[in-house]
Amino acid sequence: MKFYRALLALYPERFRDEYGDELCRAFAERMRGRSWPVVIGAAIADVVPNAVAAQWDILRHGAAAGTTVPAFSGDVRFALRQIRRAPLLSGVVIAVIALGIGINAGLLTVLNTYAWRPAPGIPPDAALARLRPMTPREQGGGLTDVWVSYPDIRDLRKRRDVFADVAAWSSTRLPVDLAGGPENIMVSYTTANFFRTLHVMLAAGSGFSGDLDQSDTPVAVIGHSIWLTRFGGTLDVIGKTIRVMNVPFTIVGVAPERFSGIDVSHFGEPMIWVPLGARAALAPGAANDLTTRDAAVLRSVVRLAPGVRPGDVERLTSALAARFAREDSTHAGLSIPAERLTGIAEGKADRTELVAAFSLVVALVVVITCTNVSALLLGRAAARRREIGVRLALGATRRRLIRQMLTESLVYALAGTLLGLALYVPTIKIAYATMPEIVYGLEPQPATFLFAMLFAVTATIVFGLAPALHATSADIGEVMKNSGNHAIRRTRLQMIFVVVQLACSQPVLVVTSLVLADLRQGANDNADKAPATVVTMSSMIFRPNSAGGAGSVAGERNVIAGPDVLRAIRRRVMMIPGVQSAAISTGGSLPTRTFIQGQGVSFELPGQGAGSATGRLRPLYVTANYFATLGIPLRRGRTIGIGEDQAGSTAIVVNQAAVDLLWPREDPIGKRLVRRVTQGLDVTTSLEVIGVAGTAPYANEESVPMVFASLLTASSGWDATITVRTASDARTYVPPIRGAIREVEPYAAIANVITLAERYAGEQREAWLSNAAAFAVGAAALLLASLGLYVILAFAVVQRTRETGIRLAMGATSGVIVRQFFRNGVTVATIGLAIGLPLTVAGIYLVKASLLGFTVRSVATVTVVVPVLVVVAALASWLPARRAGRVDPMIALRSE
Repeated sequence: MKFYRALLALYPERFRDEYGDELCRAFAERMRGRSWPVVIGAAIADVVPNAVAAQWDILRHGAAAGTTVPAFSGDVRFALRQIRRAPLLSGVVIAVIALGIGINAGLLTVLNTYAWRPAPGIPPDAALARLRPMTPREQGGGLTDVWVSYPDIRDLRKRRDVFADVAAWSSTRLPVDLAGGPENIMVSYTTANFFRTLHVMLAAGSGFSGDLDQSDTPVAVIGHSIWLTRFGGTLDVIGKTIRVMNVPFTIVGVAPERFSGIDVSHFGEPMIWVPLGARAALAPGAANDLTTRDAAVLRSVVRLAPGVRPGDVERLTSALAARFAREDSTHAGLSIPAERLTGIAEGKADRTELVAAFSLVVALVVVITCTNVSALLLGRAAARRREIGVRLALGATRRRLIRQMLTESLVYALAGTLLGLALYVPTIKIAYATMPEIVYGLEPQPATFLFAMLFAVTATIVFGLAPALHATSADIGEVMKNSGNHAIRRTRLQMIFVVVQLACSQPVLVVTSLVLADLRQGANDNADKAPATVVTMSSMIFRPNSAGGAGSVAGERNVIAGPDVLRAIRRRVMMIPGVQSAAISTGGSLPTRTFIQGQGVSFELPGQGAGSATGRLRPLYVTANYFATLGIPLRRGRTIGIGEDQAGSTAIVVNQAAVDLLWPREDPIGKRLVRRVTQGLDVTTSLEVIGVAGTAPYANEESVPMVFASLLTASSGWDATITVRTASDARTYVPPIRGAIREVEPYAAIANVITLAERYAGEQREAWLSNAAAFAVGAAALLLASLGLYVILAFAVVQRTRETGIRLAMGATSGVIVRQFFRNGVTVATIGLAIGLPLTVAGIYLVKASLLGFTVRSVATVTVVVPVLVVVAALASWLPARRAGRVDPMIALRSE
């Protein structure tokens, strides 16, 4: 019965006092002899629905239901009348709430899309997890990510107590012919259960059958964008043929819209998925990758067994990881943790920075919005203090007045929510339509907006409670006598709100400005100097093995063209009339092969071994006239000439970033580096620096440490960049250049054909779009802060109109009045900015790691936005003060 009596508190007080005892007796009689679970269930079923109905009846009908509490609908009507009586202030309050909801909903949408949910196209599922195998770093301590082999995947699948399913994939760019000639497209080798593990439903076709992991059956699933743009979106695409590295593949499925794989890095890219067994036909040296444990080229995603959480995986797989480490020396100290599947891996630094920076901005915008609303409602309550005093004197209770004022806050919040929704949906859609390369995959999300709305409405009501309590706590006699003490306390409280708002606005604006400055730095001011007479194109060059025949799958595999083939292509391109020079560069790596733990190409300083500094060096193998063709000047020494562009050459050129990294304040000419190549055999070569490359006048300063070596010292010429300088517009030379390349290598894939002028114009456009997106957030935050500051300070000035009239009547000049209010506003702004300085420093610290060329000077440059807040505060004080200073003293004295 104690529980039943406690539930009766849900009824209205009057009803409870009148019928409570009778209800208890009747319930006790009915439940006599019943077990306690039955009694509890019956009590809830008996009281809760009836109590809710009684409370709702009171809200709807008020006094007609037998209570002295007026109907809620009457409170709403009274609130609407009050809003109509002060349209300017009401409009500002609603606009502030709408901006706050809109900014937070937009930021939360970005976070939800890129950092909290799986990549677009993958249904959210708590059972999905990403495996992140890790081993200890050789230098510097800590852990580094590693990939796994197919035998590892098979062993993981055997742990049915941990994993319901395990899928794996590996992506690379390959030449794909979609009936218009070979072009570079991202191809993903996947296990047959890849789409089933993710619960991704194909838009067409049946996809991969369950026995394709180790089969070389040439079938493929194409991306949705390829289906629409190349095959017209028709269902008869199933069964058609495309060619990957000249091997025919039959289309057996179409991926769903917006699905581009597991990671956000491939958002919006055309994609093709082929079975893992196809690696043997397409990837050089990959014939044994499905059977050897040292071929660690796969990443993995799992569906957890029922009852297993991502945090349990590392513990449950510890014994298995130890066995992997024993069987593969590269996996020494291996552990296999798992994390929930998100578009950006949770351990990635860019995800941490994104979440931290956005969370900071969201929190500050919430504070700015709440302080704005609270201060504005406080000002509105202050303007109604005589009305409130009269109502108190006539017998209204404080609780009744608080309820009425909270109802007004609720009406403001709902109106702001409707306006925010009206702005949020079209803004997201317009942003997606105008800058898809920046916000690909972004779309309005009802759940995100609902969360922002509920949070904003709750915050508005909670922060509206402070003005209600403050206004209804006034002494009736003091109010009726129009005493100024209450106004003084009220003004001080409003000034506190101004200080809080400025303290929160400063970090938002400074951090946004830092991002803008960084994006502006990414767009080169000299990009207009980029010549239209230089065209670049990427080419993947291979040839079918003559023994196996073109397109052979069961026969011998395709072979990758060597650097000598690239030189032959260059000689043929140079024969085209109007071509002034041609150059070829390549990174020198093989396709579809990922080397782990220092394998591949690495650099060492003589006698020091590999380190964190040399690990940042990026090799590029170039022909002799590479620098001249691109217009890259030489800062010192000499370039790679005909004499150095030979097999076995040890001459290298470095850029200034490499000099600053390895030999600061030293002459790099004659310095030596050791190149270590690990591709089967471990080969080391001692290299000598002969020159330092500068930066082309149309390009940004290169921030990546580069090492330029002779093209003939590259281990592979697979993924090459061909650069051609012509006598006139290079676009007109593209067809003959394509023809010349395919004369030498008919199966060469040519893609990314673009002139330097077009490339840098595109970079400027992307930077401009990024600027626009960041500027929109900053401008909205500034508008939010400016609206609140102006109205709050204007209210504070207007509320001192009587004081102004007295001072004018006693001889003070309007200039003195204006100067004092102006000085007070600037003082308040300075205090707020000083308090906000620690938050600003914290915000700078959060974003500095991801900014280009971050320096103290860049901070000094962007902090020019801070005076904007001072100017806003000063204008907000000066304009109302000037108006008050011009009022006739008698009118000012009668104003209240």
